[in-house]
Amino acid sequence: MVQVVRGMRDLIGQDALIQETIESTFVRVFSSYGYLPQYTPAVESYELFKAKGTVGEAIKDEIYYFKDKSERELALRFEFTSSLARIVSTQQIKMPYKRYQIGEVYRYDRPQAKRYRAFYQADIDILGVEGLEAELEVMFVIRDCFTALNLKPRIVFNSRKLLNDLLKKYALGKEIEAMRILDKMDKVSENDIIKMLEEKEINPEIIQVIKENDIKKISQIVGQDSVGLKEIIDFQKICKDNNLDFIKFDSTLARGFEYYTGIVFEIKLDNGPSVGGGGRFDNLVSTYGGKDTPAVGIGLGVSRIFDYLKETGLKIGLDGIFLIGLDISSLQKNSIAGELRKSIFVETDLKGMKISNAIEYAQKKGYSFVGVVGENELKENKITLKNIKTGQQEMFFLNEIKEIKLFLAK
Repeated sequence: MVQVVRGMRDLIGQDALIQETIESTFVRVFSSYGYLPQYTPAVESYELFKAKGTVGEAIKDEIYYFKDKSERELALRFEFTSSLARIVSTQQIKMPYKRYQIGEVYRYDRPQAKRYRAFYQADIDILGVEGLEAELEVMFVIRDCFTALNLKPRIVFNSRKLLNDLLKKYALGKEIEAMRILDKMDKVSENDIIKMLEEKEINPEIIQVIKENDIKKISQIVGQDSVGLKEIIDFQKICKDNNLDFIKFDSTLARGFEYYTGIVFEIKLDNGPSVGGGGRFDNLVSTYGGKDTPAVGIGLGVSRIFDYLKETGLKIGLDGIFLIGLDISSLQKNSIAGELRKSIFVETDLKGMKISNAIEYAQKKGYSFVGVVGENELKENKITLKNIKTGQQEMFFLNEIKEIKLFLAK
């Protein structure tokens, strides 16, 4: 028996409905802010990822890297940002450019509970805007996405500029190595972090400084002229002014990718797991030969949100009705279904099941309502609708679409 590839999974039935609900919710919210969809290949040139100033050569061990039959170095995408920068660096695109992308990405991690090698991600990015208005809009979008799913977000942020200023005091030219190590603080023990820093000859006292998360102490270390310090203060103010009280400063946040240049974010569910992250990456497009282009974006872990919603017992009901024909011809049943489909969703019983079996099937599939048409209903040009959950049922003329819709909305 052939099994699904290790670290990957299938989604069927109710699971697929939950996944579709998350994606369609995100598309609706993204579109409402003027973001347009973008599609890129799952396979990219490995050059895209190893270029200096992007994610770096070290990423090879963490991704699906391979060579094709012509010995070209390729990789499965593990995020969408590099592909976005490739497009913008090679095409004339009117700015600001606002795009979203939802799809599957791949990482060659060791499979663990809720950590997959193939998972879905949803990104939004704004290119061509220098000020914090871009970061602010991204926060609005995240708020609206989570509200639509009845979830509460908790976002922590930091500034790579501020972190760079701090690390100049402790890392002495090894800022990038230090950031990669500090980015693991929520994944490994503090002793392991200290050991990794010492191996790179980086002063581990930086850990205590950022753990205290005291902006006043940090300002004393970096000085009042720090651009990163000003960035933090300005972003805190703009969030407060816009009542975004779920966003907090966290000096331990690093984000491991080299291409981040300013404010960086991590998104968590209130009392739940981390489900996304991102930040500003002003230099990435020029890294690929394009023009200097200010950019900010964020990625949401659709698969992580899926796991959380499923664990909390979310069930997705199917709209419309499951139509059961009793002692009527297939032609008659399909004719009725066709007319009703002009206004509502209708699935028909294709097997001619007994009514009890048909109702059980509809219920398991996620329907709240069934429609029954037998010889009596057919003579009167009517349909019997039944609410499976409450047992309430009523008979309607087939042309009473308004009344049928009201009954289904109860």
